[in-house]
Amino acid sequence: MGKKPPSEHTRLARAFAIPPTKPGMAVGLASGFGAIGLIGATIAFVPAIAAIAAVGAYAVTDRRVIAKGLRELDTWGFPIDGYRGWLLADEPTFDVDLLREIDVDMIITSCAAIDPAIVVRRISERSFRVVTRRIALPGHKDGDPPIHLGDRRLLRELYDRMLSPLHADIGIVAMRMGDRATLTSILPATPLGDDGQPAMLGMGAFREPAKAAPPALQALVHSGGTALSLTEETRKLPFRSERVLHAAGRSPAGIGTVLAITAGGAFSGVQLGPIGAGIGAIGGFIGGVAAAIANNRRNVRIVSALTGWHGFEIDGYDDWLIAGRPLFDIELSGPLDRDYFRQQMNGIVAFSGEQNSTVRWVTEISWLEETVVRVETRPTLIQPTSSRIRAFYGGSHILFQQCLTTVLIPLHAQVKIKTVHMGGYVERRV
Repeated sequence: MGKKPPSEHTRLARAFAIPPTKPGMAVGLASGFGAIGLIGATIAFVPAIAAIAAVGAYAVTDRRVIAKGLRELDTWGFPIDGYRGWLLADEPTFDVDLLREIDVDMIITSCAAIDPAIVVRRISERSFRVVTRRIALPGHKDGDPPIHLGDRRLLRELYDRMLSPLHADIGIVAMRMGDRATLTSILPATPLGDDGQPAMLGMGAFREPAKAAPPALQALVHSGGTALSLTEETRKLPFRSERVLHAAGRSPAGIGTVLAITAGGAFSGVQLGPIGAGIGAIGGFIGGVAAAIANNRRNVRIVSALTGWHGFEIDGYDDWLIAGRPLFDIELSGPLDRDYFRQQMNGIVAFSGEQNSTVRWVTEISWLEETVVRVETRPTLIQPTSSRIRAFYGGSHILFQQCLTTVLIPLHAQVKIKTVHMGGYVERRV
């Protein structure tokens, strides 16, 4: 029997990075002290009440942090409704109503420049709908189902690069958020003319300037970009070196190394007496921590070089290994047969434990330029042996080696590959 799916409170707490409350120990202590109090030691009721109060305080704090997080869009400067439902939606969707008409095709192209998976639908001349994909975060414990949420990072990027310029140049009347299946389209507001009065419809050429896209959106569409600037998120992760080594199937140096060097320092210092043993142990501990860090960083460099040299450069492999949404860009020296390339990439398959079936490793292929193709791959759930690091999603070391052998090296022989840029986002997209 499968585990119960996470509650809405648990999902919202994870959305705003609230550590999980663990009431089990507190309930156990409260029960134990309460039982002691019932048999005569009434003083035991005090710690029992304290344990229960602590759990209640954590719950209240969680709700306050969630409530504050749900207000994070209030600074955007236009009315927004339904953010909570958008975070919990199966298909996170929002509708935007503008003061003036706009070329919605420009909105579609702008969204594609941010994320090709975004779907944009026209509601009216001044309203459009944006449907995004969710992200999936690993459960708190091994075997827990993943936690699905709306992608807050993507939403912030859409605001910075699209919604904010739209509001500054044209004006956003309202934005309604929720699940695509249940979201009711907003009622378009009365359009305004240049003088601030209701616009007269049917004026032909007089309305064309209002339909032009803001300059910021036009710049977004035309500038594009081929560099894969997706490494900042993964490089800020805690215990990054250990994560890379776990993702590559290697065991990082940890507490065992530190304890061994600490013991060696204490043994060396014992010849000078108890004080010498203590000083030696402290020095050994510091040296052990430094040695473990240096050893892990050295092994990360070794892992980064595992892709080898095949006549083209591969950079960012270590970042790709710990990305919940693993992506890489292939920069070619000339055009190639796109259908053949897609067929070759789709031939790489793996077994999915979540779907209990064989699935394609490559989830999306998009062309940024004539000679630059972006490949998004299915992440793998990595279970670290260290309790310090929770389970996380990352790129598959084994499947990329297969891709390298069966696709990239033969591709380089046909159409020279200049560089393979690798990286990705921390959160997995579904």
